[in-house]
Amino acid sequence: MKMKELKFLNKETVSSILKKMDKSRKIKDLRIISFSRLYKYLNKTEIELINNFLKLNPRKYGFKGKFFGLKKIPKNLDSLRNQKYNFNGKTKIIGEQYLPKPVCKAFQKMNSALKNETEKKLLIDSGYRSPAYQIILFLYYLKLHKFNFLRTAQGVAFPVYSEHGNPERQAIDFITIDGIPSDEKPSGFEKTKEFKWLIKNANKFGFYLSYPKNNKDGVMYEPWHWHFLL
Repeated sequence: MKMKELKFLNKETVSSILKKMDKSRKIKDLRIISFSRLYKYLNKTEIELINNFLKLNPRKYGFKGKFFGLKKIPKNLDSLRNQKYNFNGKTKIIGEQYLPKPVCKAFQKMNSALKNETEKKLLIDSGYRSPAYQIILFLYYLKLHKFNFLRTAQGVAFPVYSEHGNPERQAIDFITIDGIPSDEKPSGFEKTKEFKWLIKNANKFGFYLSYPKNNKDGVMYEPWHWHFLL
């Protein structure tokens, strides 16, 4: 990170925030945490970093997508628990996910049709994420990418620009029961039978691919990332 306006992203402070959130994983609803609740875990310096992050304009870093604003956390969220998939011979459980009720209902209907036609089914790898949690996620990948801000911004949206935090255009990251996509093979999803079925049928259920190849939003191709529209 060489840009002057990003100097506030102090590595030690970012690591401190992530460490506190890691210790707080016992909070079952971390994915829907509010800013006021998040700030209870942070010190003044850490809160200042979050506030400075919220002032950034992602369009300076290549993002050209829609602005959604800081939406309120919806009250009508369904919880999805105990989702299991097999990866490299091991059973893994996805952490609790959330979806607005209409989206969850549409997903279940679509998933039922998918199973009837292909004997396959999809899981929710990531559903609704609050704006506060979106920042935590961004910082996590920022550290993972060795503080390469531009690389991180290509794959993780800013809070007020994320479909995951916008119930009116709710995003879902799908994963198969075989654990695809994975960190090892992020592009593997487009080769699955499930993806090919989605391309032909998802629109009938209100789901649309958000970031196809060569999209104009400045976001990398994400075949697993779809959004729902009523």
